[in-house]
Amino acid sequence: MWKRFKDWYQHSNTKPTLNFLDQAVNLGGQNFSMRRAQQDDVDDLLEVERQCYAGTTPWDRAAFLSELKKTTQSLYVVLIFEGEIVAFIGCWFTKTESHVTNIAVVPKFQNFGIGRFLMLSMIQRAADLPSARLTLEVRVSNEPAKHLYHQLGFLDQNIKRSYYVVNHEDALNMMLPLGEEN
Repeated sequence: MWKRFKDWYQHSNTKPTLNFLDQAVNLGGQNFSMRRAQQDDVDDLLEVERQCYAGTTPWDRAAFLSELKKTTQSLYVVLIFEGEIVAFIGCWFTKTESHVTNIAVVPKFQNFGIGRFLMLSMIQRAADLPSARLTLEVRVSNEPAKHLYHQLGFLDQNIKRSYYVVNHEDALNMMLPLGEEN
């Protein structure tokens, strides 16, 4: 998969930046703002990861900075509550396949529908492209996330052995068909 995206990135220099308009969002009676992530947000994104992953950060500063520069083929969005980033999602987009690269919601905001909302926004974005399918990887131990993805229509694919660098946990590759294959 990485080779396909690398090839795609090298041929995307003439594409315009993916547009994203800032928006106000009400989830569970709480008001949030949603906007495109910026390079200045990297410390906050790392903090969200620390809160979600017991003090570790699966992605490092360099990975986030690199991804945030790819504005023609990727979109990273943050959800803000009272001035604080409480969740984010990132996705790569192509016509054949779009891919959720990262999603995280701080623990005190989990189970309020935020993850579902962020996933639905990226599913809609990929479908509007139109992309033929949306993929993601999830830790095999992450039952709540797998449950959500199954509810959204994702199908189990293959297992990627020792996918996660920190603890060598396996990942389940999942796919949501969005339309006819190109």
